[in-house]
Amino acid sequence: MDNDTLVKQIIRRLDVLIALQIEILGGPGAARPSLKIRRLTELGLSSSEVAEIMGKPLNYVTATLSQQKKGTRRKETK
Repeated sequence: MDNDTLVKQIIRRLDVLIALQIEILGGPGAARPSLKIRRLTELGLSSSEVAEIMGKPLNYVTATLSQQKKGTRRKETK
């Protein structure tokens, strides 16, 4: 087994652990992907990293974050 394969396996396992921890710690609303995406970005992960962990396409993650920002802006202006 070469180093590249080993690194990919380790990263995949870490992604699984992160996803499991989000579900465990998230409470009753944790089943919603949008909350998981927001939590991971609040922890400092990039959109591409969040997409890999969530198993979603990058455009799904960026669209979700964009919708959340629009909702926040609307609430602030009212």
